[in-house]
Amino acid sequence: MTDSYPLLKPLTEQLMKEVIKYGILAVSTEQYQTVCNSIVKFAEATGADSYSPELMASYKEFLDQRVSAGEICREYRRFQIRVIRMLSSLADGRQVDFSSAKCPLHKYPVSDEIAGLVEKILDTYPINDKTKKDLRAPTRHFLWYATRQGRAPESIDDATVMQFLIEEVSVSNSGSTGRTLRCVKYATEYLKNNGNHNIHRDYTLLKLKNDHRRIIPAYSEDEICSIVGAMDTDDVLGKRDRAIMLIAYCTGLRGADIISIKLTDIDWRNQKISVIQSKTHTPIISELNGETLNALADYILDWRPGCDVSEVFVTVKAPYRSLSKGFGSMIDKYCEKAGVQKIALRGFHSIRRSFETVMVSRGVPIETASQMMGHKTIMEDKPYITHNRSQAALVAMDFSDVPITAGFYACHSGTPSSETEVATYDL
Repeated sequence: MTDSYPLLKPLTEQLMKEVIKYGILAVSTEQYQTVCNSIVKFAEATGADSYSPELMASYKEFLDQRVSAGEICREYRRFQIRVIRMLSSLADGRQVDFSSAKCPLHKYPVSDEIAGLVEKILDTYPINDKTKKDLRAPTRHFLWYATRQGRAPESIDDATVMQFLIEEVSVSNSGSTGRTLRCVKYATEYLKNNGNHNIHRDYTLLKLKNDHRRIIPAYSEDEICSIVGAMDTDDVLGKRDRAIMLIAYCTGLRGADIISIKLTDIDWRNQKISVIQSKTHTPIISELNGETLNALADYILDWRPGCDVSEVFVTVKAPYRSLSKGFGSMIDKYCEKAGVQKIALRGFHSIRRSFETVMVSRGVPIETASQMMGHKTIMEDKPYITHNRSQAALVAMDFSDVPITAGFYACHSGTPSSETEVATYDL
């Protein structure tokens, strides 16, 4: 590596400061921190300690391999590419590039008339300026492609649209197919409403098929015990991390919410903790068990550095300040120390899944569990309880509002009146 490039770890730390300063939600900064940690870990594995374009190119190849292996989805890869772009802009001495991936104007050159049509299409829909900026390039791309096929806007037909989706998008826009599909919906609907009689299909009904995603298993109770047991309780770091871990497992709070807990948020008498959720901006009150309260009191009274910081959890070295990072590296460290298997994409947030998994497996009503998780609807609980068929059924869509007039179920829509009918329903 050439000495002209900055050291990677301080560069990622500077990027995280810029991310926080920019105003990105705390719950999202955890994702940025996770990607930065992954880049640093990848660099260390290759023997590098400095940033370089060559290192970033190698990391992109590594991401492509993970996508091919089904370890990560394309959306997560695209997010990581964005972080790389932000990191690169900072390394070049420029301001951090917080923009979404842009398509250069010169890549899909269009006439002034087509450029004006792009603005008319986007102005038709209730979208904010930032979204409009993101959709401008793929909308222009669609109309540019039609022009290349000899089609003016008023003569674009279904064959042209399908060729664009099948042949063009898969090659040039594979990383942003969802956004491009949205632009096709907007453009075709606008054209049909403004004089184009060659488009007959309703493309607003198109829906992008998501990649197959594996269910990431939650930590088991034994694994949680092993992780907590691996913490050194003879120093301030171990005491702090133990309290953090027990709060996460006892309450299911997100890492960003644990970071923001203030000393005044703890109700010692009633054994509760109150926070405003960073993701939903709604308040939530969680109960604390005796072990968690003891760990928290032990840290605050005997080990927490004396300082004026209002948050409970602070850095272990002066100058003392509230924590600004997520707990991804912390959980990885203790998992390795405890001998807990490292599973792809299973991190600190998976403790939240463990919390609800334990609750529903012990018969806690899904409505109660959902409230304790701070969810707005029980539909948000489905990813957490897919292991439990009886509980998952409560958040699955039924057919109560769909009239069934024909087919097998129309003949069995009443209450079962015989053992044979009961057996049929069980199937």
